[in-house]
Amino acid sequence: MSMSNREYPFILALLIILSCLTGMAQSGHGLQISVKPDTRKTGRSNHREVLMRIQVVRGTETTESELNSLTVSLQGTKAGDVRILEVLSTGNSPAPTRLGPQSVLQESTTYDPPREQPRPLQTVLIKDLKPSFSEDVNIPLHFRLSTDTTYLWITADITDTAQEGNRIVLTLKDLRTDKDIYPIDITSTREILLRRRVLYQPGDFDSQFYRIPALITTKDGSLVAACDRRKSSNADLPEDIDILLNRSTDGGQSWSGPLFLAIGRGKGQGFGDCALAHTRDEGGLIAVYAGGVGFWQSRPHEPLRIYCRRSTDNGASWSPAEEITHFLYGPDCVDSIRQQWWGAFCASGNGLLTSSGRILFVAAVREGEAWSANDYVLYSDDDGETWQCSQRACKGGDEAKVVELRDGRILMSIRHNGERWFNISDDGGVTWRDTVFAGKGINAPACNGDIIRYDRDDGSSVLLHSLPTGNERKNVKVMVSFDEGKTWPVGKVIVPFNAAYSSLCILPDGTIGMYVEEDPNGGDHYEMVFYNFRLEWLERKL
Repeated sequence: MSMSNREYPFILALLIILSCLTGMAQSGHGLQISVKPDTRKTGRSNHREVLMRIQVVRGTETTESELNSLTVSLQGTKAGDVRILEVLSTGNSPAPTRLGPQSVLQESTTYDPPREQPRPLQTVLIKDLKPSFSEDVNIPLHFRLSTDTTYLWITADITDTAQEGNRIVLTLKDLRTDKDIYPIDITSTREILLRRRVLYQPGDFDSQFYRIPALITTKDGSLVAACDRRKSSNADLPEDIDILLNRSTDGGQSWSGPLFLAIGRGKGQGFGDCALAHTRDEGGLIAVYAGGVGFWQSRPHEPLRIYCRRSTDNGASWSPAEEITHFLYGPDCVDSIRQQWWGAFCASGNGLLTSSGRILFVAAVREGEAWSANDYVLYSDDDGETWQCSQRACKGGDEAKVVELRDGRILMSIRHNGERWFNISDDGGVTWRDTVFAGKGINAPACNGDIIRYDRDDGSSVLLHSLPTGNERKNVKVMVSFDEGKTWPVGKVIVPFNAAYSSLCILPDGTIGMYVEEDPNGGDHYEMVFYNFRLEWLERKL
């Protein structure tokens, strides 16, 4: 069917509108423009925080052309929250370098490969922007598109005084070359928190994979974060895995270079799943982790091993590793029944030091050859010198965490698909009630999370719980319970895309810290990211 001259402009306009809705724009000169907005949370003081990635592809008929300018709008952004707007090029590389808040102070570059640095095309001081934020801003570039594919980035520097809960809103209106104008109209929105710091990305320190966060606030106010360095495979033990620690003495603004808590020496000789707890010592911490054959490969005669290390200087240095497997199970266990258990490990993240001085970690246990786990508590009353095993807390559970309630009872939160199971101990974690119950307001996949107590200045307290929400490992949310874990009516999603395990802590200033594994690209190549926010923001209605 033929098309009249009057119909052609209408059809062309419709195609442009549809292409903008899908993030693509195209003109008769053959340029294709794909725009990917970034919708992650951001944090104060972040440098070159990505707002958009722009991919420009030249068609076969396109001669070398010059990118003259971008037109953007910052309507919806508070002027006091942004210091600099910057347009960068990384040539034909879609992700050659760290853009955004690099925070690990790398003491050694042994494992950090050199990376191509972005080329600044234009830097705009927000205070010099004219016209105002309520009007469009044309940013001149004069950049020659000399390759078939070019990647551009629009980034922002967030001020030190940016207001928590405000949003950085940037709309890309068009892109202009020396030949044409490309209408786009795509918006990026990033909510501001107190902190967002990326500790590790895939490829850092010669490792393609990082997983399994643990986070704790020490008695001197420092933060200690642990994770697995999974080298060439994202799989669990028995893969070759190291455990890394990082420390922060300024509330998570900057972090030390990595300290190796445990170093894997090949398949079947790796370590992972670190959990951290306080001891009664001044500056005391204890780390418990697994090593060896793997949970599903473990057997009574060749068990997955459990180790611990201690620190008396708030995580700056650690004692030699000590194996504690025999206290729980294995051929050297004094209990004849537990000698026959097939495998066990302690859930990563937070352990618990109770008000009585007891240290608790929850162990997922294979009591037989079935591919299922039951939950027990490994506890110590002498700062980790010796350990005992509780009665079974849950049949058919998995990784679990414990928190002390106001009256001294212990609440266990248990990984289970579709709903979160809970159980209660009235005697410090030794015995547990016969039946578990589901927490109202929680819908989560089978995934590890964290649960901690937040004590307010007025003497009241709430519980905080971090978990993915829904049926998949994504949308990690921090929820609040006002009734000791019975219901969870309040909370906010911190990571609105693929994310899994997380760990929580309370900083000395009363703010909340979260260390989480997340992949904004929708896979399992996780970044290890630290967030910091206030309880008031968490409880505030949208």
